[in-house]
Amino acid sequence: MSPLLWTAIGVALAALELVVPGIFLIWFGGAALATALAAWLSGGWPPMTELALFTVLSAVAIGAAIAYARWKPAAAEPNDVNDRAGQLVGRVVTLGDPIVNGQGRVFIGDTLWRVEGPDRPAGASMTVAGHRGMILLLRDAGGEASQER
Repeated sequence: MSPLLWTAIGVALAALELVVPGIFLIWFGGAALATALAAWLSGGWPPMTELALFTVLSAVAIGAAIAYARWKPAAAEPNDVNDRAGQLVGRVVTLGDPIVNGQGRVFIGDTLWRVEGPDRPAGASMTVAGHRGMILLLRDAGGEASQER
């Protein structure tokens, strides 16, 4: 088999990876390209030798991908793209209205949020320590967390 044929197979598999969902064909494409390079550098091998090399390289590539996926698993933390309250955790806010009896409200951006925390006067700096649903849990800007769940 020609190194040019192995290159075409490798490019076709890599291109097919863009169309087919999953991350599987790219490893076969890489093995085909590596086989093309080895065949070109050696001056050409018998087709069965090239096929055996492709098989071994494919197994090594897939094994390495699996080992990497196990070594570095996907993020364990939940994605907070749709968690508006979660995105505010850690942000320092200034109270526009006082917190009375542990409850109050604060404007953040253009949104009025219900808040819970220690009683504080208007103008106090507070840190968003967490949230319970759409209620923000506040603490003093340098103090301990309040009412976190």
